[in-house]
Amino acid sequence: MPRWNVAAAQYGVVSGDYRANIAHHLDFIYCAAVEEIDLLVFPELSLSGLRPDANPPAFTDMLFDPLRDAANRYHMTVIVGLPLGGEERCVTGMVGFLPDGSRIACCKRPPEDNPIDAQPPVTPLLGQRSRNIALAVSAWSHDEAWPRSAAEIGADLYATGAAMTELSYQQDEMYMQRWAHKYGLTILQANHAWSGTEPRSAGRSACWDNLGQLVVRADQGELLAIGRRDERGWHGEVIPLR
Repeated sequence: MPRWNVAAAQYGVVSGDYRANIAHHLDFIYCAAVEEIDLLVFPELSLSGLRPDANPPAFTDMLFDPLRDAANRYHMTVIVGLPLGGEERCVTGMVGFLPDGSRIACCKRPPEDNPIDAQPPVTPLLGQRSRNIALAVSAWSHDEAWPRSAAEIGADLYATGAAMTELSYQQDEMYMQRWAHKYGLTILQANHAWSGTEPRSAGRSACWDNLGQLVVRADQGELLAIGRRDERGWHGEVIPLR
């Protein structure tokens, strides 16, 4: 099985300051590059804060070119959280900056746009054979349709950045482990280092292997929770932001 180094960025966002967050994302990307990370996942709304403005910059805006350039320079797939939409409506989204210099965006459609019996949207697979990634966008941990859909489209890893609070973390962790085991998916969960509001972010970004075994779990603060796959399977480590 091909070697693969993945990491969850346990990131402390500056609410409403895109330029400051871009610069700080680059700090994490550089730290990940030193660790030879292939995939780096940030929490949802990592570029805007959990209460974004109603009219965010487009994901194609030149403002975000430094993230594109860094992903290309370090041959890394970088997944960030960004609100998507226009003046009338804005939704939570994820943007992927890919090693070839391209970028993609996906979002969870608002409830009023979804038929009652519709399957939740899961992005097309990113990556290559044995390194395929499916993203969950603002998905509740108990919503089994997301990991089931990821498994059905052949994902090797299910990446999620939904905020986990101190109140919900124990239950959220139970579900992540359950879905990893049930669907044979490696799951990478990136959480906020802090939230600035109540209830507080739990931190504790984590990775579970495709058997549902915990690979790594961070504690508190700004950290990289790293999972490394080699011929022995998955093993992990936690690296503080340098």
